[in-house]
Amino acid sequence: MIFNRATKFALTLLFVVALLSAGCKPKNPDGREDVSGKITLNGKNIPEYPGVCSIQFDPQGDDKRAGGNGPIFDGKYLLTGNDGVKPGKYTVRILYSVSYDGATGQPATVESGDLNQYLVNYLPPEFNSESQIEFEVVAKKKNVFDYDIVTDFQPQVDAPRSNKKGGFVDP
Repeated sequence: MIFNRATKFALTLLFVVALLSAGCKPKNPDGREDVSGKITLNGKNIPEYPGVCSIQFDPQGDDKRAGGNGPIFDGKYLLTGNDGVKPGKYTVRILYSVSYDGATGQPATVESGDLNQYLVNYLPPEFNSESQIEFEVVAKKKNVFDYDIVTDFQPQVDAPRSNKKGGFVDP
């Protein structure tokens, strides 16, 4: 098949346009916004212990799929793309639970083993299950939610009792 100069140009142009438009998909077709920030505990980054440290944005409106959540590492978090949060008002919940070794009553290590561990909440309910903390995510804006948790809460870290099968039960 022989192509003339105009046909070659048109095919090349079509190929270039197709290539460029392939990279132009919206990064987030669901309309979610990036939300980032820093979470501190009494002015300091949350220590790195095995366990769960995360932030959750629960929608206050009807769209229960609008919210988002993600991990907090070294006091920072970033919810972006499909993990982002739709514009609207949210109740913010901050979760911080540390895994403890049932034999030692100390924060768990790799050597603790999965069966020996239990979680201890390091934050009182007013920062998670009973939270009244609010934040509004705004479309096409830089959404930054920084929060310093100020509390004198002392977590209950008693080791569970051993049962007859060698496992642990709640204290």
